[in-house]
Amino acid sequence: MTVPNAAAQVAAIQMTSGKALQANLAQAAELLQAARDKGACLAVLPENFAGYGGDYRALAAEYTLLEQWLCEQASRLGMAIIGGSVPSLHRPDGEPVPAPRVRTRSLAVTADGEIVGRYDKLHLFDAQVQDAQGQYRESDLFEPGETIVTVPLADVQVGMAICYDLRFPALAQRLVSAGAQLLVYPSAFTAVTGAAHWELLLRATAVQTGCYVLGANQCGQHGPRRASYGHSMLVSPWGDVVASLENAPGALVAPLDLATMDELRQRMPVQQHQRLRIEGPYDAN
Repeated sequence: MTVPNAAAQVAAIQMTSGKALQANLAQAAELLQAARDKGACLAVLPENFAGYGGDYRALAAEYTLLEQWLCEQASRLGMAIIGGSVPSLHRPDGEPVPAPRVRTRSLAVTADGEIVGRYDKLHLFDAQVQDAQGQYRESDLFEPGETIVTVPLADVQVGMAICYDLRFPALAQRLVSAGAQLLVYPSAFTAVTGAAHWELLLRATAVQTGCYVLGANQCGQHGPRRASYGHSMLVSPWGDVVASLENAPGALVAPLDLATMDELRQRMPVQQHQRLRIEGPYDAN
């Protein structure tokens, strides 16, 4: 079931994922159901929704199961789903990812349960953060992707990204140049970086691109050393926060007004004024 563009309801699923796969899937299923009950036609799960902080190579062995689970949920609910991110042992061309790394992949699934998009995270979070974790080295665990992805879901053209990608405006510009109306950022922003930059980056991205921007974040405490910021939100192309959550699990559902977005783009045609050409990602494996 889909709804017209002007009234499309989208959902950000906010979770506190841990290392237990079945517990994570049960939490995700409950929140997806809540989103559908509120009228969502598209729901975005957070980064690492199926497992956070464990052995990603072991979890990647369940990749086929996770694809099937997402397709079953979408078909059962009649709702398109972006499956935050799941680890994969293989590149898009089928070649294996050399151990110990994996790809971290977002999956776009239609309301009929068909996978129509696969996006591998381009930018990996290697940073020193003033929290209990301290050092973050995603490049030790993950191999970066190479391509951008936009997909039609629930009558909306969606630009796919993951978490740290939010800090790279060139990616957002490439996605809107490819026709994106909604940019989605399934994320696991830390409590420290989230408090400083999460809302700021989401709103700036919306203003710079003239797109709706949806951030679906992890929340709460994942263990003694790692906490996520929560505050999932939908931001309008004008930069207004349409709706947001606090720092607890939940399903945020809010409308997209694409007619107003088109009107804004006509009144302030930023993309037509763009004088820099961004060709796309480079091979940084």
